[in-house]
Amino acid sequence: MKSSILAILGGASTALAAIKGFNYASQGQSYDGFASQFKTAASLAGANDFTSARLYTMIQEGTTNTPIDAIQAAIDTNTTLLLGLWASVDQASFDNEISALKSAIQQYGSSFADLVVGISVGSEDLYRISATGIAAGSGVGQSPDTLVDYIGQVRDTIKGTSLASKPVGHVDTWNVYVNETNFNVISSCDFLGLDEYPYFQTTDSNSIDNGGFLFFQAYDRVAAVAQGKPIWITEAGWPTSGPASNLAVASVDNAEIFWQDVACALENRGINFWWYILADAGASPSFGVSDNGTPLYNLACNATAGYTSTSSASTSTATASKNGTSTASHGSGSGSGSATLTTVTASGTAGAGTSGGIPQVATATASATAAGGSGTGAGGATASQNGDATGTNPVATSTFTGAAVKAQGSMAGLAIGALFAAFAL
Repeated sequence: MKSSILAILGGASTALAAIKGFNYASQGQSYDGFASQFKTAASLAGANDFTSARLYTMIQEGTTNTPIDAIQAAIDTNTTLLLGLWASVDQASFDNEISALKSAIQQYGSSFADLVVGISVGSEDLYRISATGIAAGSGVGQSPDTLVDYIGQVRDTIKGTSLASKPVGHVDTWNVYVNETNFNVISSCDFLGLDEYPYFQTTDSNSIDNGGFLFFQAYDRVAAVAQGKPIWITEAGWPTSGPASNLAVASVDNAEIFWQDVACALENRGINFWWYILADAGASPSFGVSDNGTPLYNLACNATAGYTSTSSASTSTATASKNGTSTASHGSGSGSGSATLTTVTASGTAGAGTSGGIPQVATATASATAAGGSGTGAGGATASQNGDATGTNPVATSTFTGAAVKAQGSMAGLAIGALFAAFAL
């Protein structure tokens, strides 16, 4: 069953239209509030087919384990649902999430099940126990082992029910997904929900001009460790107002740029996403895209809109001489070195390549034939030398593959920046 789910999901990311929607908090929400927002999102000018809702919990506020009112509102407005069970709690509290899930299945039947696109167990739980999350005072998180256990409990709960075929996953930030200690969480998922906010990446060059690049850089890094699991964007956005965050400036104009660079790219690539957020009045920073149902900026996407991801399927090749330069579609690098009869060693620093106006370089693998031995170059490229008897001017051919990375010094010395702000239920 799990393999068939993954086959379906894998095709959905490229062959089918993306599922699009917004995040909806549980606090202060009732049936009327959910239904009104779902209707607003579906009719939002320019934002076509934003008819899905991502939830953080199964429990209606103010109750112990009553199913959240968003379910009935979704049924009445034909809004699809990415369900959520809050997981940064002990077993007794998680039992209440499970009870609400069971009750929803029994109470609403197929009219509910037909709208469910997936079930997320937890939201940024691993981030909150990471060094970055702890330093930010982001609150209580959850251990990887417990998350794996909770995911298993959800699978057991839906087995043999109308939700049995629905994919089960987890939502977190890119920097914890790429941490190898969380490998088992990824293994236990059918999909990975990714929350990504370049606005909060204060250790990076996070101006709006670099926002699209940083976003897809994170996406590519998660894809590299995702074990073939689909990646759904569960939170993304840029604030229309609020304080500056390093080089990131909150403004309506910048929020529109980020929407065009990221939301439109996700839409055009067929990647499921839930934007943060439909309305956010009074918050600082404020991420809302609308005010009383009126868009704050242009939400329409054309067929070519959006930042081009650094992880295109194509590869490019470049030639490099001993004291020359190497170039690729996503950047350039230069290096110099010396060669002897037996070995050659090359090193270089990142050059000023561009893609869409964004400075970047690329990771590289390289191969060359040579009569003399082998050497290793910066950026992880290895090559064997085939020059003349004195090692003069050996020529290597390098193939650039994988995710392009932002120019941060040497090609071998890239650091992963810390992020994000934590969001409550």
